[in-house]
Amino acid sequence: MISTTTLVGGVVGVYLLLSLSRTIYNLFFHPLAYLPGPKLWVAFPVFRQVSSIRGIFDARMKEFHQVYGDVVRFGPNEVSFITEKAWRDIYDHRPNQLERFILSTTRRPDIFDADEVNHARYRKALNPAFSLKGLQDQEPVVKGYIDQFISRLKDEAKTGAPTDMVKWYNFTTFDIIGDLAFGESFGGLRNKEYHFTISFTFEAFKLLSYLEAGAAYPLLLKLLMLFTPKSLVEARDRKEEHARVTVNKRLNNKALHGRGDFMDAMLRNRGEKQGLTDPELVANASTLITAGSETTATVLSGITYFLLRNPEKLKKVTDEVRSTFNSEDDIVFITASSRLPYMIACFQEALRLYPPVPTGMPRVTPEAGLTEISGHNIPPNTKVSVHQLAAYYHPKNFNQPEKYIPERWLPEAKTDPSSPYYNDAREVLQPFNVGPRNCIGRNLAYSEMRVMLARVLWNFDLELSPASENWNQQKSHFLWEKSGLMCVLKDRFK
Repeated sequence: MISTTTLVGGVVGVYLLLSLSRTIYNLFFHPLAYLPGPKLWVAFPVFRQVSSIRGIFDARMKEFHQVYGDVVRFGPNEVSFITEKAWRDIYDHRPNQLERFILSTTRRPDIFDADEVNHARYRKALNPAFSLKGLQDQEPVVKGYIDQFISRLKDEAKTGAPTDMVKWYNFTTFDIIGDLAFGESFGGLRNKEYHFTISFTFEAFKLLSYLEAGAAYPLLLKLLMLFTPKSLVEARDRKEEHARVTVNKRLNNKALHGRGDFMDAMLRNRGEKQGLTDPELVANASTLITAGSETTATVLSGITYFLLRNPEKLKKVTDEVRSTFNSEDDIVFITASSRLPYMIACFQEALRLYPPVPTGMPRVTPEAGLTEISGHNIPPNTKVSVHQLAAYYHPKNFNQPEKYIPERWLPEAKTDPSSPYYNDAREVLQPFNVGPRNCIGRNLAYSEMRVMLARVLWNFDLELSPASENWNQQKSHFLWEKSGLMCVLKDRFK
C-alpha cells in the first residue's frame, strides 16, 4: 500500500515536472518565444504580478522598452508595443475588432466593461451629452464650480501657507461630474473634504493589482477575498447604494429634466429596446464619475507640477494668459481652447510626461489566425497593448523624452526640419485612446482643464513647496498614487 508521504511526494513531483515543462515551453517553444523581453517574467509570471501589487509595474515596463525596443513580451501571453502603428492595429476600427480584456468573468453594465454591442448602445445614448451643444448646455454648470474653486483658492492664498492642489483639483472635478451625472455635487468644494465614495474610489484602484494577480492564480484570489477588510466591502456597498439612491433622486426631480447633462442623454429612448435600464443608468453614471473626474484632476496636477519645476515655461504660459484676455470673464470654453496655443502645448507635454492612465489597456487577439500588429504576427488569445508611459518616454518616439518641452507641440516644430523635435512621433501620444472605445468625454475634459488652469494663472502667482519637488516620483495602480502637491499661492490682485 502506498504511504501518504509517497503519494504527496508523487503529486508534488508531477506538479513540479508539469511546471518545469510549461516554463521550458514558454521560454523556447511558445509562438511568442522569438520576441524580446524579460525572461524571468515569462518563466515565472508571479514576478510580473508582484510588480503590479508593489505599484512599480509601469516603471518596470518603461525600463523594459528602453532595453528591448518597440515590442516587449513581458508574460507568457502578454505583449507590449510603443509605436504609432500599434495604436491603430490594436485599438482602431478593424474587421475583426480586438476584444477588451476584462478581469472578471461577468461584465458590469457600463460603457467601460460592455461587450461591443452594448458599448455601441451606451455610447449612442451618451453622445448628445458630449456633442458641441452638450458642452454649451453644461458650461454654466462647470463655470459655477470653477468659480467656487477660485474662491476657495483665494481663501487659501490669504493664509500664506502651502496648499494641496491635488486636493482642490479633485474637489472641483468630482463636484462637476457629480452634478452632470447625478444632478448634485459631492460637496467637496463646500465641505473641503472628500465624500466617502471618492475616498473609496482611490482605495479601490489599488485592489486592481490584487485582482489581476488573482485572475492568474485563482487560489490566490480566493485567499484575497477571505482577507479583504470588512470596511472595504462595506464602503463598496455604501458607494453602490449611494449611486442607486442619487440616480433615483435625479430621475424624480422634474426641475432638472432637459438640462442637457449626462442623465438627460441616458434617459433618451427610455422604455424602448435601445433605452438604458435602471441598473445600466446607475452603472454608467458611476463609471462616468471616476472616468471624468480623477483623470482630469490628475492632468491638472501634472501640468501644475511641471510648470512649477520649469519657471521659464511657467512665465511664458502665464504671460500668454494674462496678455490674451481683458478680464477673467473672457476665459470660457471656446476662448481657452482657441486663443492659448502655448498653454495647449503645455497640456500636451504634461499628458506625455504624466499620462492620467500610465499603463497599457489590454486587448485580446482573435481565437483564429494570426493578427498583424506593428509588423509582428501575433498568435490567437494573446493580450496586447500599447504601454503609454513606456511609449511616451522612449527616445525613438521623442527627442529628450525626460524633459518638459512644450515647444515640441508648437506648429513650427512640426513644420521646420531644423527643429530638434521635427521627427518626434507625435501620433504616439494618445492619452484618450483611439478607435471605438476612445474616451467619449475628451472634449469636456480638455475644455474644463484649460479653463481651470487659465483662471488659476490669471489669478495667482504660484510657487512649489520644497516638500513637493519630487512629487512625480509615484507608484501606480492603473492610475497614479498621488501624494499632495503643495504650492504657495499669491493672489495677484491683493
